[in-house]
Amino acid sequence: MLCHLAVNRIKRTRIFSSVVCVLLGAALPAVAGVKFDCVVQPNRIIAIGSPVTGILSEVIVARGDPVAKGQVLARLEAELETATVAVNSRRAGDETSIEAQRVRLKLAQHRMTRAEKLLERGATTREAFDEAAAELEVGRAELERLKVQKDLAVMELGRAKATLARRTIKSPISGVVAARRLSPGEFVTQEAWIVQLADLDPLYVEVFLPTEYFDQLALGQIGEVALRQPPDTHLPAEVVVVDSVFDATSNTFGVRLELPNPDVVLPAGQRCKVTLNINEVEPGSGGFNFE
Repeated sequence: MLCHLAVNRIKRTRIFSSVVCVLLGAALPAVAGVKFDCVVQPNRIIAIGSPVTGILSEVIVARGDPVAKGQVLARLEAELETATVAVNSRRAGDETSIEAQRVRLKLAQHRMTRAEKLLERGATTREAFDEAAAELEVGRAELERLKVQKDLAVMELGRAKATLARRTIKSPISGVVAARRLSPGEFVTQEAWIVQLADLDPLYVEVFLPTEYFDQLALGQIGEVALRQPPDTHLPAEVVVVDSVFDATSNTFGVRLELPNPDVVLPAGQRCKVTLNINEVEPGSGGFNFE
């Protein structure tokens, strides 16, 4: 009675009533956990293809292999692209034209200085001086043109390396190889996939509940998941999705719980049982009778 009065004075909520009852030494009302069938799934499955077409030279991974983000999965034949990188690398590293033009420019500068002194003494014509000045300007412009060519060669090398890199297929995630579809020697189109990767950390626990339980579910709630493998494994999982669209045919709604799997020891694709800390209700008790 004392607990009931204290709760009414503070606030009529489950949380405050629990706190007050504990402080006053009263027993908490038991909330029955309800058990539901569920399925453990990877949080995502990605089909890995190629951004370019070509013939597979090697597929490094097989089904069931663990992979790390950035790990090489497969390579396409790339003899032409490798040769292109070598040619452009040689061009980008060639400094001989620029060095030769610098020498010519230095000579043109000396001629210009000499022509200027001769003109001051009247030992040469204005036309000869102008020719020396023009030769110097042309030499400077040619040096700038060679520098631009050098920059373009470096950029072309970068493009060639990027083209070559596109023929190496890397994993965008850490996970396991769920399936392998193509083998070395097969032609890869942009629509085809080579391997499928499953991301197993975290795992998603999918469960469908009757709509009568909808008002008892909220994001952040913790449920207990009982797995078949490893045997006798009971782990907490957090509710991360509560569907707001019901399935009218089955009168159910979907709930997703997130189950951490940092060491990737829990297999996906298995059935499970999840216990949610909610009150059990009779089917149809929360709806209307339209008949």
